Amino acid sequence: MNLSTRMKYQQGDHVCTLYSTREEQLTAAVDYLKEGLERGERCLYVCCEHSPDEFREGLGAAGIDVEAEEGRGALLLLTKHDGHLKGGSFDPDKMIHMLHAAVKDALDAGFEGLCAAGDMSWLLDEADGSERIAEYEARLNAFYPSSRALGLCLYNHDRLPPATLDHCLATHPHVRLEGNILLDNPFYEAPETAASRKSDGSGLQGKLEWLKSALANLLTGGGVMSDPAVARVRQ
Repeated sequence: MNLSTRMKYQQGDHVCTLYSTREEQLTAAVDYLKEGLERGERCLYVCCEHSPDEFREGLGAAGIDVEAEEGRGALLLLTKHDGHLKGGSFDPDKMIHMLHAAVKDALDAGFEGLCAAGDMSWLLDEADGSERIAEYEARLNAFYPSSRALGLCLYNHDRLPPATLDHCLATHPHVRLEGNILLDNPFYEAPETAASRKSDGSGLQGKLEWLKSALANLLTGGGVMSDPAVARVRQ
């Protein structure tokens, strides 16, 4: 049975993407937020590798009237110190409470929902609480499907540790591949087990190779590899 793909985000999604360059990161984030604005959602983005002003330039280059969108409250840009690391440490409870409040505020303001995204490079700071990242990402799989919201988490493939990237692949139902292709994630784990998972990152490379091959097959019209291939990677 082939895994399914699509090209459009929708409410309830919790998606990850792995990037290697600032340009890749910017493209993925801008494409995602542009769709959210078009759907009438409030877009919330936590900057990290790009400053808010650099990110505004990227949005403007994509044809978004940043000043107007910020002025009407449709676009909110935060830094890691206003988001994940507010108060100097990371607390999943605090972040999920913030997201619940952000959804309510968006709906109260007349928006269709919340389109949230964040550059996860704040994990490189190794702030207190960062070791709870798998728990946080797993818990978001209850939050997003039950809220008028969706989320995109962007992970730097070259800078973040293999164990962190392995947690990323285990806790997102969908993976964004190059070309804005959303793939059902074959490495996704049930939230109740993923929340307390341990990883040394040793299995990451095989998973990345599988995703790379899947993308190549899609781009050449060959479809996505079947589940048995995924089972071999997981071993």
